[in-house]
Amino acid sequence: MEIQLVLPEESQAEDLALQRNDREVVRYTGDPKYPYTKEDALADIRSFLEEENKSRVTRTILADGRPIGIVYFYLPWRGQKSVELGYWIGKQYWGQGISTYAAKQLCDFAFRTLDINRICASALEVNVGSWRVMEKLGMRREGTFIKAIYQNGEFFNDLYYAVLREEYSME
Repeated sequence: MEIQLVLPEESQAEDLALQRNDREVVRYTGDPKYPYTKEDALADIRSFLEEENKSRVTRTILADGRPIGIVYFYLPWRGQKSVELGYWIGKQYWGQGISTYAAKQLCDFAFRTLDINRICASALEVNVGSWRVMEKLGMRREGTFIKAIYQNGEFFNDLYYAVLREEYSME
């Protein structure tokens, strides 16, 4: 399977909506909007493009040319030297190393092109796949925020990870 990262395009909205319109995928995104429609995807894509290189960098993850998810980081603000990484992919693609590959490409890009010292990310404790991605990137768990996230009438622990430039491997 060929994996590519490309700028989001409105033409990707239908495929992205199909991938994200799954209760399990939405459960882990931090944006519990469900159902997730093509119109929602279009609005998100337009927002990503408007924010591109201003407050965030976003890429669509393609598998064999088909949109299957999103990977992004928020740009540093007010002199900070850190970015926050995020990602999601459709459930049928979980467990195949795709999120790790996509996140690694974006982390490499961030450390190569930005004057930053740190990349951080967080995941719900129940989202084992996501925090395993962070560990594969060389991130260390810096903390657990107990019952920090409230979604659908339930509290979740939020795990916080980070990696410093001097710890990160570009290999």
